[in-house]
Amino acid sequence: MRTTPRWRWRLLRRQQSQRRDPKPLPKNGTGPATPLSSQKGKKTPQINGEDEKASTPNTNADAKAPASTPAKTPGKRGKKNKQNVEADSAGADQDDNASKALVTVNGDVVGKTPKKQDKKQKTKPKWSVSEPFGGWFLSQDPVFSRDEKHIVLANLRSLQIYSVETSLLEKELPIGSSGVSLTAYALSSTKPNHVYTADSSGLITLWDWTDGSKIGRWDIDANVRHLEVVTQPGTEQDLVFSHEAGNSHVVNVHALRTKSQASQTDLKRVVKSGNPISGFQVFAEGRVVVVASSYSIMIGKRTKLQKTALQEFEYTWREFKMPKRITAFNAYIREPEISVKGDKAVGDHKDHLDLAVGDESGVIHLFEDILTSFAAIEKSQKNRDSKDKSTQLDSLRPKRLHWHRTAVGSVKWSRDGNYLISGGDETVLVMWQLSTGKEQTLPHLTAAIENIVVSPLGAAYAVSLANNSVIVLSTSELQAKSNIIGLQSRRVDLEQLPKESPSANYSFDIFNKVPMVVDPKSKNHIIASIPSSQPRHHNAGVLPEPYLQTFDIANHRPVARQALTRNNATDPNMGPEGTRIREPSITHVQISHDGKWLATVDEWIPPRSDMTFLDEGIPEFNEEERTFRREVYLKFWQWDETANQWNLETRIDAPHFFEELSACGRVLDLVADPAGPGFATVGEDHYVRIWRPKTRLRDGVTVRGADKSKGLITWSLDRSVNVGDKLDDLEENANSSDVLAVRNSQLSFSEDGSALAVGVSWISDSDPGVLHVIDVEAGAIRRSITEVNVSDLAAVGIVGHHLVIVATALTVWDLIQDQLAYSMPIDTPGIDSFSRVPLVRFAVNPADGTFAVSLPHFEKKEFSSSRETRRFKRASSKVSIYEPVQAKAVWSSKVPGIALALSAAKGEKGYLILDSSSCVRIISPKGATFQLPSPLPETTVQTITDSMDVDEEAEVEIKEQSATLGLSLDALTESQENDKPVVRPEQLQQIFDVGPSHALPPVKDLFNAVVGLYARKPRHIAGAA
Repeated sequence: MRTTPRWRWRLLRRQQSQRRDPKPLPKNGTGPATPLSSQKGKKTPQINGEDEKASTPNTNADAKAPASTPAKTPGKRGKKNKQNVEADSAGADQDDNASKALVTVNGDVVGKTPKKQDKKQKTKPKWSVSEPFGGWFLSQDPVFSRDEKHIVLANLRSLQIYSVETSLLEKELPIGSSGVSLTAYALSSTKPNHVYTADSSGLITLWDWTDGSKIGRWDIDANVRHLEVVTQPGTEQDLVFSHEAGNSHVVNVHALRTKSQASQTDLKRVVKSGNPISGFQVFAEGRVVVVASSYSIMIGKRTKLQKTALQEFEYTWREFKMPKRITAFNAYIREPEISVKGDKAVGDHKDHLDLAVGDESGVIHLFEDILTSFAAIEKSQKNRDSKDKSTQLDSLRPKRLHWHRTAVGSVKWSRDGNYLISGGDETVLVMWQLSTGKEQTLPHLTAAIENIVVSPLGAAYAVSLANNSVIVLSTSELQAKSNIIGLQSRRVDLEQLPKESPSANYSFDIFNKVPMVVDPKSKNHIIASIPSSQPRHHNAGVLPEPYLQTFDIANHRPVARQALTRNNATDPNMGPEGTRIREPSITHVQISHDGKWLATVDEWIPPRSDMTFLDEGIPEFNEEERTFRREVYLKFWQWDETANQWNLETRIDAPHFFEELSACGRVLDLVADPAGPGFATVGEDHYVRIWRPKTRLRDGVTVRGADKSKGLITWSLDRSVNVGDKLDDLEENANSSDVLAVRNSQLSFSEDGSALAVGVSWISDSDPGVLHVIDVEAGAIRRSITEVNVSDLAAVGIVGHHLVIVATALTVWDLIQDQLAYSMPIDTPGIDSFSRVPLVRFAVNPADGTFAVSLPHFEKKEFSSSRETRRFKRASSKVSIYEPVQAKAVWSSKVPGIALALSAAKGEKGYLILDSSSCVRIISPKGATFQLPSPLPETTVQTITDSMDVDEEAEVEIKEQSATLGLSLDALTESQENDKPVVRPEQLQQIFDVGPSHALPPVKDLFNAVVGLYARKPRHIAGAA
């Protein structure tokens, strides 16, 4: 490649400065290029079509829309879709700028700014973050396919088709657009293989879920919350009813058409409500519509049944109010009995509508033939000529079914209308037999019940639980036919974002760290603590997390779930005073370097309601009494390969105990020894304790358990190091105020396990804290660093010979030179330095010598009528990757949500992030995530057929040599022709076992690698030669 002399650049700049009105070169020799930006004001065609090609708008603004493109949905404010026009304008501008940047100098066309382009190429990001996976299912009823072989679920990013028989994901239909979330979905009523989806951008998409193809898309410019699909009377077309939320709540009916009928796309408003709509149902081809809000039910019935055109859909509405908040409802239309005298006229059709409504007190109100009741009440009001036309609940005389102690989570009618199925926070499925009034229960489900669906044939129930799982039960035996489970980690909804107030009286505890580790035995498995239940209808703050879930991030499915503390799955979960019993919560989880041992810390503290008998009117005293009754357990678990679960080997009560106070101190951090079996803890008692396993002996004889070949192992304290304030040891006569003065403390092992770094920050703001470097073998402090301010300590890590501290600033200390390497300030908008400490995430990856830091960012609302009640607009995390030798982030990116956990990959480069929406993202370096294994070089014997120009003398020499070695040339050639390469299973495993699915190489590379194994030349065996 020829280089441009420096004098040419000077001439180039001189010519450019002399040109006052430079003109671009002609485009394709037809004159100057006209940017499309001047055409942005023209309207683009409607997004619709049979597939992706058909759904692409015409980029020519002057061209007319194709015949299959429907007009804009009537009745809505027009939404200009400028995306495609702006994209084409950008492309034209790039061509224009490219032509301006080319200037002729001495007959050569020279680029104008090649140096800047080279710099841009050099500064390409070396790391990338994957698309999120996991997440919670939408809070919408699951949908059965018509043959009941599949069940349709959805999360914010995709529609998912699961097999009922295997509980496995068979197909996923992604939304595809970044920042767009799926909001609702419903099956077509006319074609069982079609499904409608609505997203946050205002698009309704029609899919064929059997092959994943898009059939049509319509931009309705609305925030759709719920969809219902019925058949249009007299046709084989769908009518889509949608609940659209904005300044008001509206139910509209859409006739969405494609292909030659695209011009028939139409819209009709059904009802508008000033109160938020919680749900609605549509029956009998749109003849009856039931709409529910927080405290009222509206029932609409069509008046012009003879007319089937969409614009002729007119409804008469009746409304009644409930004294308590409505939490669930379901309606059922009974088929009219066939008259012996003949069919009635269409206009005289009578609908028998039964309605079940559940409220927040646990009562189910049953209304039988509610339309007839409305007619009787209206007739009586007309005869009395009363001014008050409102309908009260008592006038409808509903039946009351009361079994649930708390709010009814869901209620549904059976297909024959003889049963009601309900569920709630009690984790019990209740079946009501209406003819006798008796109920049958299915207790001890794993979490609160949120949604219940009866299959089309009535042979199964689909039950959505509040732990991100769906169970399919057979109606005859009530046995589980399918169990679909997602990632069950802590979920933080938008409503749970803390309030922003000048007094700063809000808490960020909901974003506290979720204990999570990567399993060294299987690098695609993450292990995280999870709560037992997370109901959506009430936000109770931070919930206990007594369970441990193992999740396969490569196949996006759970592997195991195990309880590590006492729980209320099969025990009564309500106290004598009606308060819910809280389980202990897992606060720390670490796994040994070989994956054989697991260490956990769980903590339980009595609720404030149980401490009223000690209340003396002093809040500080009451809180101190609660802390004195705290229970803390350090548990060591051994992996059982036979049972595929963790077995508890040792439980240590109160690992950091205050002798003077007879109280349990909290464990502030737990780390695993990277070089051997061992763990270290640091607690409020100012001690670092190192725990090691040992074989149990009795009178000098090894104690053996079920496995006679191995002795029983117990864990005990190996080393204990006092890390008192600064360099002074903790005095023996220290009072309780000094003992409980620790604000935070963090630990980190060196890569070889020989050193242990501990940072301690104190409650006193005047004390900058201290860092200690401990000799693990000797159990002594070798160096105390007081030059670094760690008053707001968040994390400590050792990377090579560098000590990394995340506190008021990001500081790197060189342990060999014993001096400061560099320090950088930390900026966290929306949160102060003290409140951000439990929200900072930190991880070290020894595979590449990097460390990652995640910092919270909260965006405030700029305009609000009430400052005391406004909440943060949104939350995000800034994730940065650093190298200890470089005082600048190697890579940085902002991800939605607050990172609740950050872990390094095991044995390879990269990090994993678990955010507040229960989604996992993988950060990995570009171009280094996967390397195909190449076959070993092989020595082959060259025969006559390999070389066509061998003369006769050479052939004789070859024959003589072969005869000397005991092999004839013919036998050697025959053995090579018949020999086939032997491919071992581990060779194929090296090709396909590459970690997460996002790290897979192109299919072409996989194919070439497999062909390289089977099509290689046979090896030469030395013994045969």
